[in-house]
Amino acid sequence: MNASCKPMGISLMICDQVITETETNKKSLIGVFNSISAGQFPCRHPKICIFVSITGGHGKTKSRVCCINEKTGQTLFGAEGDIDFANPNHVVEAVFEFNNVVFPAPGLHCIEVLSNGELVLQRRFAVRQIKAEEPQ
Repeated sequence: MNASCKPMGISLMICDQVITETETNKKSLIGVFNSISAGQFPCRHPKICIFVSITGGHGKTKSRVCCINEKTGQTLFGAEGDIDFANPNHVVEAVFEFNNVVFPAPGLHCIEVLSNGELVLQRRFAVRQIKAEEPQ
């Protein structure tokens, strides 16, 4: 594979849901967010959808999306698979859905997308602790 066919990221969005129109294949991202707040830890987030758009590849590439705790380096969740680029101008859109994700502690986290072992997209987000409301 020559250097001009190296996959490159276009977009990476974190949201609650992705709806795909069946006739047009257009995507609607619902509930886009950049942070998660919880009153106590570990916390369980019911659903995280990751929308990824990549171009510039050629043929099959081994790809991976994962969430990493930046302080510990621990991978909290992820998925792997092949992306098949018809040609270098082909734009591939992918949606990854992760359910009941557990965050052991607050802190910075990073969603990473790798293609053939190389980082093509990255997005940081915070998991924050909020004070629980006092019972009245």
